[in-house]
Amino acid sequence: MNIRIRRELAALLLLGGAAMAALTAMLPEPPARQNNVLRVLAPRLQAAAASLSPYGPGLEKELVDLFGHGAGLAVRWVDSHRAGDAWQALEEGDADLLLGVGLEAPQTMGGPVAAGPAYAEYKPYLVHSSQRHGLRTPDELCSAPVLVADNPAMERRLAEGAEGLSCVPETEVGRTSALTPVLATLEENRARFALVDGGRFRQLQPFFARVRPAAELGDSVEYRWFWNLDRSRVADALESFWDCPETGERIADLTEKYYGFLPEETDYYELHVLSEALEDDLPDYVPAIAKAARRNRIDPLLLAAVIFQESRFDPDAVSKTNVRGLMQITQDTASVLGVNRLDPVDSIRGGAKYLRQIWGKLEPLQLDAWNRWFFTLAAYNVGIGHVLDAVELARQMGGTGATWRELKKVLPLLAWEKYYSQTKHGYARGLQAVHYVDSIRYYYYVLHGIVTLGRPEAEHLRPLLGIVSARWPLS
Repeated sequence: MNIRIRRELAALLLLGGAAMAALTAMLPEPPARQNNVLRVLAPRLQAAAASLSPYGPGLEKELVDLFGHGAGLAVRWVDSHRAGDAWQALEEGDADLLLGVGLEAPQTMGGPVAAGPAYAEYKPYLVHSSQRHGLRTPDELCSAPVLVADNPAMERRLAEGAEGLSCVPETEVGRTSALTPVLATLEENRARFALVDGGRFRQLQPFFARVRPAAELGDSVEYRWFWNLDRSRVADALESFWDCPETGERIADLTEKYYGFLPEETDYYELHVLSEALEDDLPDYVPAIAKAARRNRIDPLLLAAVIFQESRFDPDAVSKTNVRGLMQITQDTASVLGVNRLDPVDSIRGGAKYLRQIWGKLEPLQLDAWNRWFFTLAAYNVGIGHVLDAVELARQMGGTGATWRELKKVLPLLAWEKYYSQTKHGYARGLQAVHYVDSIRYYYYVLHGIVTLGRPEAEHLRPLLGIVSARWPLS
């Protein structure tokens, strides 16, 4: 289920600055103020309104805003519950842009609509309720209606996957293109199968433990933008945007930010352990987490994710390298921080303080907020010296050293003599640091999503809400 970014979109620099200034300069000034508005359709997508994610408003939302800013257009989002209504609005000129995340243009469409390049693709997945059998034989596709969200592409993929069967599968189409109601129906054991876009399912999978993948089915669905050609100024700007090679680099960065931590296969046992820890262990430490988070200006949900990664909320945890306590602090670090690492409250206070100190030391790198936090987490695990070595190595290899996407490729090289022999701080378990950071990013995502979806575990997290600064993660 990896996102495949098109090679022809790959480039070296972020979109913005000179590239977008040049693009904007090529466009004529609109004759009236209303011509500065870009009307965008995004039928019920997490990618455009990422309520589950703590990392921002969503990949598509950021990408649209980036385009709008560069083209001098104010973005206005147009709600559409059903895919058919969205296509009609685009074809009739009631919208300018449709975010085709897993959507395909109807074969009957004859209006003035253009399609951008596919920038990602996912396999369709047949998923099933874990309270029933998975797909044992292909003919079982016909045993009951297969649920699909309102997306004709999924219906076509089901027909493709059923070719050669002795029966014709039925579909039950949802009222909207939202995927959550479909997964909730399986979670509640009110249906056996559903066919889903693998990319969107991957984002929701941690929150539907009773919905399991059964099989890949049919050809991949592509993600691309569609736009109306009647507004030539907007259409020309969109063509230039997708022709601009820096767009690919920006998509790669956003893909890493929003999805780079999602595991290839969901570990349902690990999620069960997390759920139990939230119920049985977290309440004992809520006051200490809240106090440390407030004092050090850290989202307490992120702090809770760090604690779970480090110790599973076990105050007596000891690692192979003799780091101890809830936040696995070394004795030397505990002495510098002035804390007793074996005392749970002190461990939380010291760990949060140490994270904030690392954040401060990274200021000279001039990273954006989330990359800076990801670097901070890596330094908490492997040491700031090794992180700075990786930054320098990334620069020597032609990169910027300013994104986690770069650093997670370079850090593992510090275990190779060819590379660590050139660094100031020498050998490091860089791959372990990469897994460490992405695990915390994943747990943080899960905790945030539990609260957003109102899952039962959210009651244990509720006392930690409202503490984080409105400027987070910038503060």
